[in-house]
Amino acid sequence: MANIFAAITAVLLLASAYVAFKNQQAYEKEIEDSQTAQKDLDVSRDRLAQLRKDRDNTKQERIGVEEDTVAKQEVESERKSGNEKLQGDITAKRQDAADKAERIAEIEDQTKELGPIRELEPKIRRMRTEITGLEDDKAGKEAKLANLISNKNSTESTIESYRKQNDAFANQRSFFDSARISAIYGPWGFVTLSAGNNSGVVTNSTLDVVRGGEVIAKLRVRSVESSRSSADIIPDSMADDVTLMAGDRVVPAAVEEEKAPDPAAAEPPDQPLLDPDPAPAAPDAGEPDSPLEEDLDFDF
Repeated sequence: MANIFAAITAVLLLASAYVAFKNQQAYEKEIEDSQTAQKDLDVSRDRLAQLRKDRDNTKQERIGVEEDTVAKQEVESERKSGNEKLQGDITAKRQDAADKAERIAEIEDQTKELGPIRELEPKIRRMRTEITGLEDDKAGKEAKLANLISNKNSTESTIESYRKQNDAFANQRSFFDSARISAIYGPWGFVTLSAGNNSGVVTNSTLDVVRGGEVIAKLRVRSVESSRSSADIIPDSMADDVTLMAGDRVVPAAVEEEKAPDPAAAEPPDQPLLDPDPAPAAPDAGEPDSPLEEDLDFDF
C-alpha cells in the first residue's frame, strides 16, 4: 500500500514538475511576447510621432503652396492686365500706323507734280536749315535793334536832362534838390550856400529859405563856384522877427515866383567866399568891401 502511495506521490510530483516546467516555459514565452509587444509599441509610437511630424510639415507646405498660389494668381492677374493694356496699345499703334499710311498716301497724291517725297526730303532739309539761319539772323538783328533802342532812350534821357539844365540856365532857375546856408553876412545882406554849379545852382536865380515847412526868406544867387555859392537876401522877403541861421534849408523858388533878373545885378561885384575879417569895416552903401569871384565853369 505504501508503495502505491509512494508511486502515486512520485507520479504527482512528476506531474507537478512537468506542469511547473510548462508554466515556466509559458511564463518565459509571455515575457518574451510582452517584450516583443513593447518593442512593437515603441516602434509604433515612433512611427506615429514621425507621421504627426510629417503631417505638420505637410500642413506648413500646404500653407506655403496656398500662399504661393495666391501670389502667382496676383502676378497672373497683373500680367493679364498688362497684356490687355499692351494689346490696347498695339491696336492703337496699328490704327495710328494705318492713319499715317493713309495720310502719306494723301500727301503723295497731292505732291505727284512735285516728284517723289524722297527727292523732296533733301530740299526740305536745306530749306529748314536756311530758315533756321534766317531766324538766328533775325534774332541777332532784333537784339541789335533792342540795344540801339536802349541806347537811343538813354541818349534821349541824357539830352532831355541837358535840355532841362540848359533851360534852367537860360531862364536863370536853379535845379538842385536842397542846400544849406553855410554862413550869414548880415551887414552885407548876403549868405553863402553849401552847393554850387556842380549841384545845379544858377546865377541870378531865386531861392527860398525854408524852415518848419514855411518860406521865411528869399535869396537871389549872386555868384557861383563849383561847390559853393553866395546869394543876396532879397529885401522885404523876410519878416522883422525872423533871423536867418547857418544850417537853414534852401531850395529853388517856384517858377511862377521867380522874377526877371535885375540888369544891374547881371554883373555883381566880385566877392570872395572866404570868411571876412572878424571885425570888418562897415561897407559903403551896403556893398561888400572885397570882391566876390564868379566861377562860371559849369560842370554837367
